Amino acid sequence: MHIFTDGIKNISFSNGNLRVVLMQNGPDQSQVEAGTLVIPANQTSAFINAMASGLKQIDEQMKARAEAQAEADQSKSDVQ
Repeated sequence: MHIFTDGIKNISFSNGNLRVVLMQNGPDQSQVEAGTLVIPANQTSAFINAMASGLKQIDEQMKARAEAQAEADQSKSDVQ
């Protein structure tokens, strides 16, 4: 299942689960609930660490691509 989200509307903890309510931007700048991510309390730490690690890797890849593109653009302008 895929859920597109523009952000987090609410985070709560109840009945041994962390609940993250995801939202989307709707018409007229309204917020529409997109779904709820439910994570068992005993998995919360591992889940958050995995997300942080994955996002850090993606950030590093994006920075490397941006730097490579900037260098390529600079090389093009040096040749002209």
